[in-house]
Amino acid sequence: MTYNMDFLFVAMILLVLVLWHYYSQRRPDNLNNRAFLIFVVLGSLDVLAEILSTYYIISTKGNFGVGAVLTTTVFYVFQALLPYVFICYICTLRENHTVSRKCLALCGIPTLILLGIILTNPFTGLLFSFDAYRGYVKGRWYMLMYGSALFHILAAFMMVLAWKKKLDRQKIRTLREIVVLTAGGVLIQSRCQWLLMTGFGLSLAILTLFFTINNPYTNSDSMTGLYDKPCLIRKMDEMIRSGRQFHLIMVDVYQLSHINKVAGIRGGDRLLQELAERMQLLAGARAFRTAGKHFVLLAISLEEYERFLKTLKGLFEKDMILGDAEQWIKCPAILSGIVNAEKLEDGNMVLSYAEYLESLSLKMGSTEVVQNDAHTKKSFLYNKQVENFLYTAIEEDLFQVYYQPVYSTRNKQFVTLEALSRLKHPELGWIAPDIFIRIAEDNCLIDRISDLQFYRICRFLKEHSDLMKQIRNVKINLSPLDLMRKDCSGHFIRIMDEFGLPHEWVQFEITETVATEYNTGLCRVVEDFVKDGIGLCLDDFGSGYANLNTVMQLPFSVIKLDRSLLFHICTDERAASFYQSVVSTFQHMGYRIISEGVETESEMELLSSWGVDMIQGYYFSRPLPPEELLKLLG
Repeated sequence: MTYNMDFLFVAMILLVLVLWHYYSQRRPDNLNNRAFLIFVVLGSLDVLAEILSTYYIISTKGNFGVGAVLTTTVFYVFQALLPYVFICYICTLRENHTVSRKCLALCGIPTLILLGIILTNPFTGLLFSFDAYRGYVKGRWYMLMYGSALFHILAAFMMVLAWKKKLDRQKIRTLREIVVLTAGGVLIQSRCQWLLMTGFGLSLAILTLFFTINNPYTNSDSMTGLYDKPCLIRKMDEMIRSGRQFHLIMVDVYQLSHINKVAGIRGGDRLLQELAERMQLLAGARAFRTAGKHFVLLAISLEEYERFLKTLKGLFEKDMILGDAEQWIKCPAILSGIVNAEKLEDGNMVLSYAEYLESLSLKMGSTEVVQNDAHTKKSFLYNKQVENFLYTAIEEDLFQVYYQPVYSTRNKQFVTLEALSRLKHPELGWIAPDIFIRIAEDNCLIDRISDLQFYRICRFLKEHSDLMKQIRNVKINLSPLDLMRKDCSGHFIRIMDEFGLPHEWVQFEITETVATEYNTGLCRVVEDFVKDGIGLCLDDFGSGYANLNTVMQLPFSVIKLDRSLLFHICTDERAASFYQSVVSTFQHMGYRIISEGVETESEMELLSSWGVDMIQGYYFSRPLPPEELLKLLG
């Protein structure tokens, strides 16, 4: 038979080029890259062995010796090993997953059996043999090689399908293409054996992997040359799964925007490049850039961690010079350190914890070191548990609405309500509203929670409309993100109209913090509410930086005085005088006043003497679930 070796030579050239570029470029040291390198080397040896075997077959003219038998046997060995190695490679692609040695050993049993058949073939001739007259002769079990290859390719394809939700779309698409290329090469050669297509199909599959999943040129940050965030996460995941100890330092160059203004964008970029160079000198391949102003260094021992931390602190505590411009820049940073980071769940959790530590810093213009401790870690894990539960709570609508009535000392009855969100975790119990609301805002979930709660409130009012003969309105808190959403006013008005509720039954509360950030968007929302008869209440006055000018910018009808203003009004004349003057000023301007947080009789009597009519606090009632509220007001 005449064999066409052209495809084999092309395959060899492609594989040599892949190896050349792969070795010449710096690449992350992770399990997947190591598996890819083994796959490429084994594939190259397979093609080389096939070239040598074919050369012996077509050039010896019947004088087949040890060389022909040896090269062909080695070629068959590589052909048996490659499908198994490919399956092992696919296993390394799955995030947060380790395939046990036992599982790999079981998967390798068919390969071991096939290797046994190949190695004993010179004595059995089951797969091939050489004859002086006929040359290369197929054995009775010759098709076993093709069957084994197709079986492993099918198994790989089934694994890809099974892990469809565990792998990203690019990897799924790439692996599908590889299955087609390799299977196509095997099928073509099984039908047209003179073409020698398996090696060519293999080389195309490896080239596809090189350009997509294992491209070393995509592992680095383009500006600094450091490894990027996906590389860091994969590295940490591998270390966590293998139980290897490591420690992490996240560097936040938090005044980068200010540096860009002073030194220009190019100056800021040059600063980042110089920092990257110094960090690479310090930590080598374990220095990463995870975001615009964030760097991460991994240490594999406590001694190394302390050395990294000391060096970084010294680096950022002194002014830095920007390249050729010789411009000195002060560049403070937040250094967030995590000791024994491998004890956390995965790489994403480690980075989240580092960002949480960073959020605890004061950012007062100097370099700060924030390190983890047992209390901080416990707080972080609690927050993460709440964060994870929020998605379930939203999906299943597990939030509740409690109502705290406001008492009128003039009318001697409850005259309005504040709707308050409540959430109970099956293990953690009741979660403080300020915690789950803050987390919801950080994760852009607050609008979904607001909608669920507003529907619940409207449904309650619809079902108990007689309640509104006594109660003027229900006050509902709006988050800053609610006010920023597109068509905020129209959205909530449409929901009220859907239930057929009079607009005056609802009064939205806007916090003091939001009011101080007055802008045209907020003004438009407020105008729409007022135009449609929905009242506005300024919440928590006195807790922040609002002043009379802030209050007068928006059409509030009611002002709630924060609980913090009540402190010591019964024992401190200055505190009492200040509170009374605030009340008097707002009343003179025509605002209704609600005093929040009243808990004692002496506080209530003092406030009543100053003309405060509406009192909200535990003295009259705590927040109540709907059924208890109805009993109280009934």
